[in-house]
Amino acid sequence: MSADRTAAAPGAERAFTRELARLFATEDPGVLLGIGDDAAVLRTGPRTVAACDPVVEGVHFTRGDSLALVGRKAVHRNLSDLAAMGALPRYLLVSLLLPGWFTAAARRQLVHGIAKAARGAHCAVVGGDVARTPGPLVVTVTALGAAPRRPLRRSGLRPGDHLHVTGPLGGSSAGRHLRFLPRVAEGAWLAGQRVVTAAIDVSDGLLLDLATLLEASDAPGAVLDARAIPVHPAAHRMALSSGHTALHHALGDGEDHELLFGCRGSLPDGGPLRPRARRPIGTVSATPGLMLRQNGRLRPVTVAGYQHDV
Repeated sequence: MSADRTAAAPGAERAFTRELARLFATEDPGVLLGIGDDAAVLRTGPRTVAACDPVVEGVHFTRGDSLALVGRKAVHRNLSDLAAMGALPRYLLVSLLLPGWFTAAARRQLVHGIAKAARGAHCAVVGGDVARTPGPLVVTVTALGAAPRRPLRRSGLRPGDHLHVTGPLGGSSAGRHLRFLPRVAEGAWLAGQRVVTAAIDVSDGLLLDLATLLEASDAPGAVLDARAIPVHPAAHRMALSSGHTALHHALGDGEDHELLFGCRGSLPDGGPLRPRARRPIGTVSATPGLMLRQNGRLRPVTVAGYQHDV
């Protein structure tokens, strides 16, 4: 991990780099060279899954949020992407763009949050970069993981497949967007089940991510069962003041980071899935469009969720 010369006063950047090298020290035998050189040297195995996602102040968190949780979120967002492929995390690269207001104490909170999340996932931080920026705080993590024999993809759904989700949805902006846990064990287990046809990390909202799965699979549509969709208690709390139903929040809030997956047949017993995740929330349909079955009636639903304006 290197530091840009504009990041701090002379000597400070090297002290910070040494601090990072100590904090992220690892005995992982796959790390042949870690922090301290221009790049890391890794023994990654025959197939590696890579993901890269940033978290940006004002978009994914606010300045008043815990910086330790911001660091945790930056790691977990990327581990959730690996989980959606069925990969097991191994290594992380971390890039920090630090604004002018960022103090040494703030920096410590952020990097300790990153380090704790990495340790919890049994992966090593092996490098990255640090620089000052006139813009907002940006933390970008690149995650490298060991690919399963059959990586999960978005493109396998067919009409008749059952749809499942690994956990409850909605109300993430009440604080869960910083505290979610990536479903790494669940993803790795699902990748080993031949009946699982496709998967995606629910980051932009159930409806939008389901539409993404359908498009990638060239599948016409899907029917969701309102009674079967697991709704998080936070969505019920938000509904008290938002003017929307808890189900509305579960369908479109996003940043749940559960896994949405398709299944052709019955899931085998065992594995890390919660009992609720074994019950389908809907089916892939041969009829175009997204439909919701609620109160005995079938109605079309508009695809909604979070999309960046790019």
